[in-house]
Amino acid sequence: MAQVINTNSLSLLTQNNLNKSQSSLSSAIERLSSGLRINSAKDDAAGQAIANRFTSNIKGLTQASRNANDGISIAQTTEGSLSEINNNLQRVRELAVQSSTGTNSQSDLDSIQAEITQRLNEIDRVSGQTQFNGVKVLAKDNTLTIQVGANDGETIDINLKEINSKTLGLDSLSVQDAYTTKPTAVGTAATYTNGAALTAPTATEIEAAAGAASGNGGTATVQFKDGSYYVNISGSAGGTNGDGLYKATLTGTALTIGGKETTVALGDTKTVNNVQTEVTPASIPDTTNAAKDLVKAGVTGADGTNTKLVKMSFEDKNGKVIDGGYALEKDGKYYAADYDAKADKITVKTVDYTDSTGASQKAAIQFGGVNGKTEVATVDGKQYLASSVKGHDFKSGAALNEVATTKTDSPLAKIDAALAKVADLRSDLGAVQNRFNSTITNLGNTVNNLSEARSRIEDADYATEVSNMSRANILQQAGTSVLAQANQTTQNVLSLLR
Repeated sequence: MAQVINTNSLSLLTQNNLNKSQSSLSSAIERLSSGLRINSAKDDAAGQAIANRFTSNIKGLTQASRNANDGISIAQTTEGSLSEINNNLQRVRELAVQSSTGTNSQSDLDSIQAEITQRLNEIDRVSGQTQFNGVKVLAKDNTLTIQVGANDGETIDINLKEINSKTLGLDSLSVQDAYTTKPTAVGTAATYTNGAALTAPTATEIEAAAGAASGNGGTATVQFKDGSYYVNISGSAGGTNGDGLYKATLTGTALTIGGKETTVALGDTKTVNNVQTEVTPASIPDTTNAAKDLVKAGVTGADGTNTKLVKMSFEDKNGKVIDGGYALEKDGKYYAADYDAKADKITVKTVDYTDSTGASQKAAIQFGGVNGKTEVATVDGKQYLASSVKGHDFKSGAALNEVATTKTDSPLAKIDAALAKVADLRSDLGAVQNRFNSTITNLGNTVNNLSEARSRIEDADYATEVSNMSRANILQQAGTSVLAQANQTTQNVLSLLR
């Protein structure tokens, strides 16, 4: 080997090895401090790509597990509400069984029906208000898709159904017997002229109600009291006072008192209990203006000729008669009205509501439902309780229950069908909860396995890395010492110059 001074090859070789050991030491320290074998792609390009894919799967599956837990929560929330709906249906069925026995009076049936209506209203409230994170779960048919995997298409569906009294087929459920509607045409009071002898009916023909009056002339007016119609007759006949209230029968504007019939007419002479009397002008109230108001309130075709004012009464199955006030009759339907006899003014009763287009409308109040005394309003061909329609915004889409028009046939069968529908949905929700639980367990196992696989690729083996660090440290120390020796080799050349 030539003896040179400018180039110290031994020193250069030692420096190169020292740099290598320094790099190894740096790498070992980095891995030990981070816990990762792969801290950058240069550490293991292929391993880094594989580990990154594992990381994507692990993160996706972890979120999928959380999604599945949310799915369980939705199912539990829905099933809890269905449990309350089921409880209400069970009570409705109990009431329906109670109503089926013939020992119930009409008032009993009315009370039973009132509770049934409240129970059905509660079912509708639960249906409309139950929600999870802003999603109403029973307000409409809906399918919630829950992502339970890290890739497309890995989903589980929760099938939700609209559950309310209408979809259960119970919106018109009624256990009441129908009231008998007894309309009586309204005529103005008939006045008898002075001097006419008014002879009272015989005692067997009279059912006196209350009070008596006397006077020089004679008057007869019709009034309603305690479920019956009476004629109030005042006048005198040869010192015999025939004043009082006498039970009467009205058919149209025909008046029967004590078995004798007289018809309210203009200037006609009729016999009342075999006594000639002069009847002053009497008339049927003019309904022309009222009919126009009916048309505005949605009753098509109403006019003064086909619409008449009647006095309503309703008789239940026990023969109890209820005074129903005045109504306008058209085509066999009765629309509530007020009547001022003195002013001869008819006022149609209406309710205000907002239609599906957002416009303000009026609806006539009709006597309807299974118990004819119920006041209902017709909107878009469907009957609803007038009190519910009042001020209601149909544009909002909120549901209203239609009223029953007849007693429900086979109510127990309908309720059983509703219970079965609720039970089916509860079963589906229970099954999907079990499915989610299984999915969560499987996702957990998959995440664990993938995490272990990723760990084997990218995590640092501390035993190996500590050994590498120790080796690199020793090499550094040795290299430094050897470098010092290598740097001294050129000193030998100086001996040649002495």
